[in-house]
Amino acid sequence: MEINLLKKQLELIIKAPVHLVSMELQEWQDLTQFRNPEDSVIARSVVLEGRSLWLCGTHHHKVQVLEANTSDLADTEVKLIELLVASIDGRRSSPAVTGSKGDEYHSQQLGAWIQEQLELENYQAGIPESLKWRTKIHGTMLPFLLGWENHSAMDISFVKLNKLLRSYFGGDIALLPLKEEWYVLVGEQLLTDLRDENEEGLDTERDMLSALSQGMYELITNEWVGGGFHLSVGDPIDPEEALVSTALLLRETLALGRIFHVTEQIHLPWELRLERLIYSIPGAQRQRFLEDTGNPVRVLDDEEIMMTLDTFFQLDCNVSETAKRLYIHRNTLLYRLDKFKQETGLDVRSFHDAVIVKLGMLLYKVTNGE
Repeated sequence: MEINLLKKQLELIIKAPVHLVSMELQEWQDLTQFRNPEDSVIARSVVLEGRSLWLCGTHHHKVQVLEANTSDLADTEVKLIELLVASIDGRRSSPAVTGSKGDEYHSQQLGAWIQEQLELENYQAGIPESLKWRTKIHGTMLPFLLGWENHSAMDISFVKLNKLLRSYFGGDIALLPLKEEWYVLVGEQLLTDLRDENEEGLDTERDMLSALSQGMYELITNEWVGGGFHLSVGDPIDPEEALVSTALLLRETLALGRIFHVTEQIHLPWELRLERLIYSIPGAQRQRFLEDTGNPVRVLDDEEIMMTLDTFFQLDCNVSETAKRLYIHRNTLLYRLDKFKQETGLDVRSFHDAVIVKLGMLLYKVTNGE
């Protein structure tokens, strides 16, 4: 039964207007637990002062609720309406969710809880025993965070994305919707298998994480043509201790990547340590440094020199490799660097001057990015 048709039928039955309202899932949970503490988090209705609300649909962090003035209705009539509303999706007032629908529901529950802890800045919170997926999130896991650029991550189907990622990682995963991202947790067994095939070591492990991220990015880009999303990955974690704090770290990493590396879509926390430090500097201190630096910063308004210096620093100040990456002759690159030296007095081929210019570029980016 369509919601709009049901709405009209209810209006005829109770002889009063019925309104279709959208609210956050967490708001509905708080409301039902406060008014009806004996109900579970999937309570189908709540009676307030002179009015009643019935849950008629959920979608990630949002719920649809029918609201009406029911001060003249008996409790039994309110309950009968609740059963009628529940019938629109074939569920009872206390449904047992199973299969893919159950996975999506429990995913939404855990995602909503993580989002709430982030908003409360409760970063060390442990997973409540009341959340069913607590048993699914255990042992060492690999954390990924997907953030879409041009539209909400909620526009992507849970079922479709979950199936795609399960096929990529070759096993079960936990796909959790946050407010504007998808939080993905993968069992460490995948990384263990890769370790067995390669040399051990932190650098090698992080190279593997980077490669996994690249493959994941290409897979999703091929599925949703045009891409338009950013991806971050962290070191393996114990979700019992670091589920929320890691979500925060990866969210900050995506934000830093968007500011400092606008042409890249994959952002790794261990590659953005300097950017994180620069971002933490108060605005007044950043501005003072830029003013003291003077000419070098003004020269950065030139897109060509900015791109040249970015590439030069990415390739460890290697002139030959930078020229190859930029598809220019080595002498052309040297001419650009000499011209920059003439205009600023700083030679980026020397360590001291390179540090000054690199800091100036980062401060310039964060100042303009804000």
